[in-house]
Amino acid sequence: MDRNDTTSRLGDRDSEPKPKEAADRAYLPPPPSLHWTWVFLLSVLTLGIFAIVWPFIQASWVRRIDPRSSASLMLWLSLGGILASFFLIPAWPPAEGTAPLTSMARLGKLLQLASGMLFYGAYFAMAASIRRHMAIYRLPVRIGAITLFFFNTLYLQAQLTWLARWQQTGRDRPAVSRAAFWVLLGMPCAAVLAAVAIPLYQAYALRIHVAKALALAEPLKQQMLDSIDRNRAWPKNNMQAGLKEAEAYASNELIGFDVLAIDEGTALVTAFGEGAPEALRGKRLALVAEGRDGAIVWMCRSPDIAAAYLPEGCQ
Repeated sequence: MDRNDTTSRLGDRDSEPKPKEAADRAYLPPPPSLHWTWVFLLSVLTLGIFAIVWPFIQASWVRRIDPRSSASLMLWLSLGGILASFFLIPAWPPAEGTAPLTSMARLGKLLQLASGMLFYGAYFAMAASIRRHMAIYRLPVRIGAITLFFFNTLYLQAQLTWLARWQQTGRDRPAVSRAAFWVLLGMPCAAVLAAVAIPLYQAYALRIHVAKALALAEPLKQQMLDSIDRNRAWPKNNMQAGLKEAEAYASNELIGFDVLAIDEGTALVTAFGEGAPEALRGKRLALVAEGRDGAIVWMCRSPDIAAAYLPEGCQ
């Protein structure tokens, strides 16, 4: 083969057009590339105004790649329906005994429902247009329906930012992660659960400490009963009750048990010390014995401990 002929063929090969995908990428209208976290922050800072405007920017770009898209129209109808419903639904609930909703208020509720359906319809229509158009570039766009339902504006913006990066660099990895959005949803849910669960757990833990103190008092109650039966009188101190000094019954959490005289009865009193949880330190707990119908009745009382931390039957 002639050398000049070979050189000519190599020159023809170098002048061949670039692969279709690389050439077409430049003709894609630049997607709005604002990161979804900025969309979220700007929506918060503008008290939701940015969240109303940005979907129209997204729909406008989709209209450029798919002239048949009706997402913008659906968004305008949705916004108009929401605004109209404000004038139809009364700002205050109806007075008791009147009709729950007037015909105009019912119309307003229907407008709100229709507006919500139009809003979600617009986003699913935009997702379909993007998937359909990007198939021309042999770029699979995976938009999860459930994630789109819950995070519509933010999730679609993440897809558009991903497309903008692909257009500029040709890289389609990493793909849009759905996990970040579910973490974003999970954070306030976790905060709410923590706000409810932590106080409940703390109250439960403190009730356990109070219950332990009452359990330590059980054998002392029996000794006091034996003393009452033997002396036919209410004991006024530890000695009369047949008990040791109060400090002898001290534990890591309790400073000990004292027997005190009360009107028509006796009381076995303790207090929580430094080893107890902070919410119980210095708080007193008493087991009060009184006579009722010829029988001795024990009651649990506390002047300091909140009722939420006391077992059932304590005051």
